[in-house]
Amino acid sequence: MLQHVLAGGQSRPRRVMATLVEWHDSRPRASLADARGWIWLALVAATFVWMSNPLVYFPSFYLSLGAAMVWSKVVLVLSLPWLRLPRIPWPWLAFLGLALISHRWSIQPFHTEVSSTVYIQIAALAVLAAANCEPVVIAWGMAVGGVSVTLLSLHALSEDVPGIEYSSESGMVFGGLGTNENILAYTLLVSLAATLALGRPRERVPQAMWFGALAIQLYGTYRAGSGTGYLTALGLAVTVTAILGWPLVRTARRRIVVAFMAGGVAVLATGLLFVTVVLGKELTTISGRAPFWRATIDSSMDLAPVLGAGWGAVWEHPWDPAPPNHIALDIYYRAGYPLPHGHNFFLDVLPELGLVGLAAVLVMVAYVVREIRWAGLHAGSSDPVAGRLMLLVLIALLVSGITEPMLTVPLGWWSLALVAALPRQRLLRWGRPPRARRGRRAAALSPAASRSTPAATPPRHAG
Repeated sequence: MLQHVLAGGQSRPRRVMATLVEWHDSRPRASLADARGWIWLALVAATFVWMSNPLVYFPSFYLSLGAAMVWSKVVLVLSLPWLRLPRIPWPWLAFLGLALISHRWSIQPFHTEVSSTVYIQIAALAVLAAANCEPVVIAWGMAVGGVSVTLLSLHALSEDVPGIEYSSESGMVFGGLGTNENILAYTLLVSLAATLALGRPRERVPQAMWFGALAIQLYGTYRAGSGTGYLTALGLAVTVTAILGWPLVRTARRRIVVAFMAGGVAVLATGLLFVTVVLGKELTTISGRAPFWRATIDSSMDLAPVLGAGWGAVWEHPWDPAPPNHIALDIYYRAGYPLPHGHNFFLDVLPELGLVGLAAVLVMVAYVVREIRWAGLHAGSSDPVAGRLMLLVLIALLVSGITEPMLTVPLGWWSLALVAALPRQRLLRWGRPPRARRGRRAAALSPAASRSTPAATPPRHAG
């Protein structure tokens, strides 16, 4: 298509712009084959740690975000000769636009401005990394980030750093860098999702690193002892099993399909039995959060149902706290106890952006699902590493999001924006593979095929 633009009777500015866009899209993203990829990998890993809100080292998330911004600028300057502009997923633009506009009706306009700025900066860090890195660099960066969180947490424990653990009815609880066992668990499981998305490398050294990352992440998850973490780990295990077995199931006879399904149920049942009996975690309870969810819904529907009370104006998020306000107090009164946030992936948004914000979140999730279908999950797909990374990170966020506000925690917001922006990082819209028809998988479209002209298509013969 671009050749038609260049060869046609287009104006000179349009021809120049088309040439610049083609030059931009032909620039390779950073890979592990060059030093640029390793620099970006280090930045992604460090950003992962900063986004986990490591309060034992940074007493405020604003300090962590500031460090991430400074080092990202350094890497951007170093990468300037190869820099690529990001193609931002449109649902994120819509959500952030709604957050900014909510300043007009916010009950605390100043804090809406601050919160909107924070989430815009986090999203910018994510989409810039996605635009300039191959998916394998992003996945390894997130994997190393989780390993770093585990090792730093264990080091802080050995040094008796204040906040690394706390006393409860069950004894001393290991909270990790974020001072809370649930935070440690969901942080490591997002990292575990990225590690699993890579698949087992064939070379010995990367393979050893891959197994080592898995072992460290799983050990950290075990030390956290979070029921939410164990449930998320089971969700990832079932998803990986389905990914591995799907090619066999598609072409297998009925008895093999039944055997595979029975095996999956057995794996899930064994995991549940191990977690509940051996580890002593009751996964069927939600720690009394149901009354708080009900109070959040009732209060939101009564006080600000459609557009909410303003982004960042209600909850006392530890990473972005709002001052006391009548909506939060109303939720606490209805629930009978206070919590600093909505403790759910979707409900955390409801008091601040209302039903419109909740609809925007659903669109964001649907967008990621569509991109997973485009990228594919297996060899021969358009972008299988990106596809697996999107799917597994989304599963980790949604399962942990049953009891935690995974969309709005900095790590969740950054991770989801990062993986959603990975596929189709081109400014031009040509180059998409054809849609699958009649159940057949769409063939991956090569760059050469994406530039083919209609004249290159064989003529269709009658009969």
